[in-house]
Amino acid sequence: IKLTMKIERHENGNIEVTNSAVILSYIALIGALSCMFGVGYSILYKGLNLFSLEIVGIVLAQVILGISSTILYERSNFVFDSDEEELRWSKKKYFYSKKGTIPFYDIQEIKMDRANNNKKEVLIQIATSNKVINLSDSYTVNKDYKMEELIGDVKSLTGLGIDVSPKNRAKILLELGQTKGALDVIREEMDMSMSDAKNYLGI
Repeated sequence: IKLTMKIERHENGNIEVTNSAVILSYIALIGALSCMFGVGYSILYKGLNLFSLEIVGIVLAQVILGISSTILYERSNFVFDSDEEELRWSKKKYFYSKKGTIPFYDIQEIKMDRANNNKKEVLIQIATSNKVINLSDSYTVNKDYKMEELIGDVKSLTGLGIDVSPKNRAKILLELGQTKGALDVIREEMDMSMSDAKNYLGI
C-alpha cells in the first residue's frame, strides 16, 4: 500500500504530517456490510437455508472483506510543535495503535529512503538517540518532491543540522556587530583568556 502524505504548515509555526490509507479499507468495509445485508435478504425474502451454498458464499465474502478492511487501514499523525519543542506522534495500523512524544533535542537525524531507487516512492525516517521512527509504515508517493521541502522545514524547526558550536555562534554575533558578546561566548564556553579569544576570532 502506498500512501499520499498530507503536509500542513500552521500559522503558529507548527508542521503537521498526516498519512492516510483508509479509502480501500472503507470500500472493503462497505462490501462486508453489503454482504451482511445480502445474507439477511436471502434468508428473509428468498427463504434460503442458512447453510445453503449461496449463503455460505456470501458469508465467506463478508469475512474476507472484513479482514481486508482491517489489513488495509493505516493512519498516522505527526505534529512538530514549535512552542513545546517536541514531536507528538500517533499511528494506527491493523490491530494496533501507538503514540508518543519526542523532544526536539533528542532528534538526531531525518533521512529519506527510496523504494528500489524510485524517486517518487519514499520513506521518511526520524532517528533519535535510541530508535528510528518512520513517518509512515509504507512507502509514500512523493509528489513534486515535497518531501525534500518537508525535511528542510523540519530541520529548521527542530534546529537539526544547525551548527551551534561556540565558534559559529561567535561568528554570527560578530556579523551582527556584537563583538563583546562574541568574545564572551568564546571565553566562557572555551575557557580562554580575552587575548586568546581575540586571537581565536582574528580580532
